[in-house]
Amino acid sequence: MVAVFVSINIVRAAPVPSFSLTGTSSSVNISVTNANPNTSVLFYFPNNSSTNSTNSTINSFTSIDIGQTNSSGSFNVNVSPNSYGLTNGVQVYVSVDGAKSSVAYWPSSGSSSSQSGMLSLSRQSVTMYSSQTASIFPMNTANNLTLQGNSNTSVVSASINSTTNSLFLNGMNTGSSTVTVCAGEAGCSSVNVSIMRPTQTVTFGQAQAYVVAGQSAQRIGVYGATTFSTVSNSNKDIVTATIDGSNLVLTGLLVGQVTITVCADGLQCGSLVVNSLASGSAIPNQTVVPQPASLDTTKPPQLSSFSIASNNVQNLFFGAGSTMTLNFGVNQNVSNVQVKIAGTSVSAVQQPTGLYYAEYRLVGNETLPLPVIISFTNSAGLSGKIYSWIGNTTALPTSLGDQIVSSSGSTFYRQLSLNSKGADVTALQNKLTTDGFYSGPITGTLGSLTQAAVKKYQSAHGLKQTGGVGPATLKLLNEGK
Repeated sequence: MVAVFVSINIVRAAPVPSFSLTGTSSSVNISVTNANPNTSVLFYFPNNSSTNSTNSTINSFTSIDIGQTNSSGSFNVNVSPNSYGLTNGVQVYVSVDGAKSSVAYWPSSGSSSSQSGMLSLSRQSVTMYSSQTASIFPMNTANNLTLQGNSNTSVVSASINSTTNSLFLNGMNTGSSTVTVCAGEAGCSSVNVSIMRPTQTVTFGQAQAYVVAGQSAQRIGVYGATTFSTVSNSNKDIVTATIDGSNLVLTGLLVGQVTITVCADGLQCGSLVVNSLASGSAIPNQTVVPQPASLDTTKPPQLSSFSIASNNVQNLFFGAGSTMTLNFGVNQNVSNVQVKIAGTSVSAVQQPTGLYYAEYRLVGNETLPLPVIISFTNSAGLSGKIYSWIGNTTALPTSLGDQIVSSSGSTFYRQLSLNSKGADVTALQNKLTTDGFYSGPITGTLGSLTQAAVKKYQSAHGLKQTGGVGPATLKLLNEGK
């Protein structure tokens, strides 16, 4: 057996060097990266004068050896803005080991790269979120833009839209980058780009959605923005999904499961699992998710939702041994959530949906209506406290899930003052109208007319005439008086 060893010399093409110019008040920095290591850097510029013995002319460009790359293939040198007799906007490039860089434009003397030459841009700085885009236009030249450099390509992608002659930016990751463009003799200019991470996420009105194939569309609330930019669907053959204002419209086509992702500018995209059931199937009870907490912590937090249920031991909602469950939402992110039912403190547990629940087991000797106090504190230290009374002695519900209401037909669960707004204010105005204390319009806002009517109501029941709905007034309203 004879072993034959053949020596093969493999010739690899030199990498294309990255080349950029940065002008300052006193110098121009020539920077080269991504080149072959320990190799001469040839600088090429237009041949506007005769060459000397150290220079050579190639296709009307003159080259000069300006140094050598380091072991990492990088090179930096600072030269005078007037070096080599160059003027603003002149095209130059470098060559390392035979590989030529892209063309760059010599910056003007005494100006920084962000304002070099006469090139003016529609924006010099951009702050946006990941997935957002922006277009930057030249303001004082018709010359075609060229992309000169991007200091951080992982933060923002940059390209030239030749159709509109604009710089197109697409935010990718949190951070900052400087993107430089040139326009021939008009010079160069840079855009400082900052990409921020969204602090809010697109959310949905249900934790999981269900549709029935072949039946009418389901509409799910979408929270977080007024305009939603994109809708992605993992399988359009199973479910169709479109956005209609602040609703996600879902139609089942085939049996299966899909993931719908909705995005909006300035928010993190949100995803919702949608189950498409067979024709004739009953849609399961679905968990309702409240709207995201308000970021305005300058106002005290309030309840955003409130409901009550009982497990109806011996078919009695308030019977001994029955467990009553309170579910409620708060309109802000809060802490120190405390609940007291019938004078007893009970634990408040926050669910993944953001809603809280608290349970109370009736011992059988409670006095109806049951007093409920819920309190909480927001991040700014402002406290909210809600007083409520559940049930009345004239009409007690006996079936699971019935809403406990006063004989007036409404549950008043929060204190009200001048300029308070909401459905409970509408209910208050309706009750005061029925009782003859109010003759104004039903607006849902506690204005001066409603305030005067509340004072009349309080006077008729021997209460202090404050014009606001406090604990004593709430108690009377929920007793139906």
